[in-house]
Amino acid sequence: MLIEAIILSLIIGLIRGGKFRRFKSVNHKTMWVLILGILIQYILVFLNKIEAIGKVNQIISHTKEIMIISYILILIGIFTNLKFRSLWAALLGYIMNFLVFSINNWKIPILIEGIPFINSPKLEEIIETGSTYLYTPITEGVKYPILGDIIVFAKPYPISRIISLGDLIISFSIFALIQEIMVGEDSFMGGYIL
Repeated sequence: MLIEAIILSLIIGLIRGGKFRRFKSVNHKTMWVLILGILIQYILVFLNKIEAIGKVNQIISHTKEIMIISYILILIGIFTNLKFRSLWAALLGYIMNFLVFSINNWKIPILIEGIPFINSPKLEEIIETGSTYLYTPITEGVKYPILGDIIVFAKPYPISRIISLGDLIISFSIFALIQEIMVGEDSFMGGYIL
């Protein structure tokens, strides 16, 4: 959902008269830390959805540690760029995601019943057999399942997936961040106060 938020926000930003040159006002060093943390999470999620092979299995066996490092990078990136008000919502989303991840044995609860709607039988199989380091099915023993991956984007949505409430908040925040940067303080985010 993050990719769609970025692309859509860039298009809308241009339609609204926004400028790409405004991205120069961003602290690039600390923003890259944020982007690196997000990228690490996306790669880890992808690797945990495929069948484990050799080196990939060695990497995903350290999912907990890699996720913790990515959250640290993301938090550094967010805290050093809080001048952008939209990042407060991203902070909330990442706190929600980290809470549910850490409190459930360092695994993300996922709605098994939603997997057939996203056409990913391999994912369902590796979750049910317990051969994934990242996901755990939502059962009675799961804490705060409402914060897990329970929101299903199925067909006709172009990229079907299951995301969490935190992911949804983060996507909206990134959309708003791009608008805030491209169009400026007096636009989309002008009336937004936390």
